[in-house]
Amino acid sequence: MSAWNTIRAFTTSALKQQVRDRSSFFFMLVLPVGIMVIIGATFGGNVESEVLVAGPSTAETERLVDELNALNDVSSVRIDTADEGRQAIRRSDAEGVIVANDDGTWSLIVDERSPNAIAARTVAQRALNRLQVPADTPLPTVDVQRVGEATFSSDSPFSLTAAQNLVLFTFITALTAGVLIVRARANGVLHRSISTPAGIGAITVGLAGGWFFLALLQSLIIFAIGAIGFGVNWGDPLAAVVLLVAFALVGSGVGVLVGSLFTSEDQVSSAGPPLALVMAALGGCMVPTEAFPDSILSISKITPHYWALESWKALIFDGANLADIAGNLAILFAFAAGLLALSTVALRRSLTRAS
Repeated sequence: MSAWNTIRAFTTSALKQQVRDRSSFFFMLVLPVGIMVIIGATFGGNVESEVLVAGPSTAETERLVDELNALNDVSSVRIDTADEGRQAIRRSDAEGVIVANDDGTWSLIVDERSPNAIAARTVAQRALNRLQVPADTPLPTVDVQRVGEATFSSDSPFSLTAAQNLVLFTFITALTAGVLIVRARANGVLHRSISTPAGIGAITVGLAGGWFFLALLQSLIIFAIGAIGFGVNWGDPLAAVVLLVAFALVGSGVGVLVGSLFTSEDQVSSAGPPLALVMAALGGCMVPTEAFPDSILSISKITPHYWALESWKALIFDGANLADIAGNLAILFAFAAGLLALSTVALRRSLTRAS
């Protein structure tokens, strides 16, 4: 059997096995869409946020007020002092106050106990990005980068949760599908295949191919439902497609690696979802990374979820294009290549050990 025939055979086999599993329909479609609806309706509704700007009337403070008012469901006015802003927050008249400091930097005041603190940070970050100014925000620091004029292309309240669920469930589905590889190892299918001329590399690529198409299919389903059903504008089409492919490759590498490392189906079923949820939480799928302290943000960057979500936010909210997220895409492709290489080594060892 040639390497190409081996790849095609294992890709087809992986797809057929997953299609036969009726529970996969629930995790691929019903659950992510349901969560998207619940979270979007609960936290993404058309509730207007009040973010004030404290400081003297200058061109920059007035422009920042204009930038805040240009954002969807945000209103802003200028006030003279930070103390006025603190009083407004105590009265629940505002979610946050951006203060113009004397040294030309900006600080953000929020009530850390308020559930609106995360929203205020996110709004402040985007407005300052549009203003293209340095920031000094101790609660926590806002790392403002010069990214050019934003277009804030998506006004749907489901935009963020749609991206978060796309990343979260693509990864979970690919990871838990590793149980099929464990099953194939147990019944001897993979062990018999290593004696063919194609070798372990073709087997790994074939298995990864099946998982890749499944991950890409699920991503496209969530993508389409988000756009058609919930009005999510995913941004630049070419960049979005490349991003979908990149993260689907990451998911396929994870699925094969998990199936190669674990020795029983119960191990995959019990350890896979918690691992996926922890990585998703660190990557920003539960809480936006704008709310992370620096220590957690540093850890977040070791997950592929972080790079995928930052890319989606750039496309959806900042009007980025393929060139703008090229660095993030390179990191995701590097993740995929590394996972595939590790999968090849792990699968060879598991099959050799079984023999």
